[in-house]
Parts: sequence; C-alpha cells; structure tokens
Amino acid sequence: MNQEEQNTFDKYRNGNRSKETEKRFAKLFRNRSNELELKRKMRKDWNAISDEEVKGIDLSPILHKINYIINSEEQTGDKDKPLHKLWNWYTRVAAVFLLPVLILGGAYLLLNQDLKTEPSLVKVVAPMGSRIKTQLPDGSTCWLNSGTTLKYKIPFKNRHVSLAGEAFFDVKEDASNPFRVEGKHSLVRVLGTRFNVEMWPDEDMTEVVLEKGQVELMPNNTNRTFNMKPGEKLAYNSKNKSFQRKQVDPKYYSAWIDGKLILRGENINQMARELERWFNITVILKDQALKDYTFRATFENESLEEVLHLLERSSPIEYKIIDNQQKQNKTFTKKKVIIRHE
Repeated sequence: MNQEEQNTFDKYRNGNRSKETEKRFAKLFRNRSNELELKRKMRKDWNAISDEEVKGIDLSPILHKINYIINSEEQTGDKDKPLHKLWNWYTRVAAVFLLPVLILGGAYLLLNQDLKTEPSLVKVVAPMGSRIKTQLPDGSTCWLNSGTTLKYKIPFKNRHVSLAGEAFFDVKEDASNPFRVEGKHSLVRVLGTRFNVEMWPDEDMTEVVLEKGQVELMPNNTNRTFNMKPGEKLAYNSKNKSFQRKQVDPKYYSAWIDGKLILRGENINQMARELERWFNITVILKDQALKDYTFRATFENESLEEVLHLLERSSPIEYKIIDNQQKQNKTFTKKKVIIRHE
C-alpha cells in the first residue's frame, strides 16, 4: 500500500469512521495488490485480541454493512476487475481478519447501535451480462441472474427480500420465521426450500419453479394462495389474473446458475429479452413475421456470435451485429443485434 492508503487504513483502524474514510477503506479491498499487506496487518490485530474479547458477540452485521458500502458505489466499467468477482476474495479476507480490526477500532459498537435505531438497506446487483452468488444474513444462499436486483434490510430478522429479476434461492429452514420474496406483482412465502423465481418489473408474468421444499405464491390484489409441490412450475399473469400450473424438470429452469442459456420454446420477443440480459446487448426485431416461431436450444459458454450462428442455422432468421460505439462522454453504446426474417 502507498502512504495515502496506509493513512486511510490507520484512520479507520483508530476509529475515524467518516463516510469519506469508509469509502476509501472499502476501496483498499478492490486492489488485489493490497492483499498480502492487508492480511499481514489484520493478522497482527487478530493475534492481539483474546477469544474472550469476541466471545458471544454477533459480528455478522459488520460484514453485511461493509457489503452494503461496497455495493452501493457505482461501478466504473473496469471489466477486468468487476466487484462481484472480487467479492469472494474480499469475503474470505474480511471474515478471517477484518472483524477483529473493527472491534479494536470501536466500529462494531457504532454499527450495532446504528442498526438498532435505523436499519440499513442492502442492495445487491447482478450487472447485465453477469450472474452472481450472494450469502444472505440468515445463512440462505441466492444466485442472481443478469440484470437482477435484490434488496433487503439489516438486521435481517424478518427474512424479507425484494426482487426485480430472476433468482435461485436455497433457503435456510426456520418454520417460526418464513422467508419471503416480494416482487412487483406477487409475494412468495417460503420454508426451507430450493426454488427459481422470475419477477421482472417490466413484465406481467411471475414464474416460480420449485425444486424441493414448500412454497406459497400469493399474488397481489387477490385473496388466493397457491401451494406448490416439488417439480411444479406456477406462472401468474398479473394483467389478466390467469394462472398456469404444470409439472416440469426444475433443473432446466435453474441451469443458468451453471452458465447455461436454455431457450425453452420462447417466441421471438422472449428470446430477444433473454439474449439482451445474457449478453448485455440490444436486440432489434425487424420482422414480426417470426412472432409465432418458437426457439428451443441449450448453450453453454458459447459467445454471442456462436449462439446467433446456431440459431440462424436452425430457424428462418438472419442477423447483423453492430459493434458498440464510443460516445462523446467516453462511454460506449451497447452492442446491437438486428434480427429479421431470411
């Protein structure tokens, strides 16, 4: 670390917890070149305190608080070091070394007091073209698909999250405190279970696929509750208040967490949305003659060009790719794909 970074570390370590210092402190963990020095410093502090000093103290709010600080800052477009890729490394370092440092600096008492008086909002975002995995404060695990936003408050006593997009949840069981996932049109009430859910705010459809456990779908503005069994898919259309329930193989609906793009009979508009989210592109449909044509395919690790080439070979479409262009403000437009009937 350079001298400025060293000063930032020492300030935070000694109790200077201004917002500016917090931001600079969090940035130390983005720079992988700091890894060895940070470990050395925090191991020294770890060894300086006894087990008795931390015994019985719940330190999880600190880690989630810092997670919030990091995720709340906008990404700068550095594709070589996206925050979601560094987060796994940061979590390992923080869990072992950072928490004792915060105790020594008195940060735990401040954070714990803040959490009691005013809950903090945590916002986790999967940028377009990426998929991320995150651990929730209750021990549940969540995977977020491209373009998805997850929000929750800490302390996490009510186990309530808000979702805009697609996610797969592996929920830790607590019968006395059910887990809830709220979207724009519906609420999913969960006990210990694994399930995939789509709640895109710009679409009328809510879709839940249950792998195991128990789930209840409760649509907004209705008095109905739908219980689900493992292996079922339940789709609710908020526009016409219609429901569709059928037996499915859940693995096809959660394959995206393993990097597989699966088209399950989507029409041209649905396929375009899938490609836009998966590759962070803009799809322009020039011919609605394809609106009733369905697409079925499985892709794993294929590039955009490979996916489009395979779709072109198996369906009556042709495509053109327009590369991203640099704008006057030095940012870039999204890559565009124009699809028309051949």
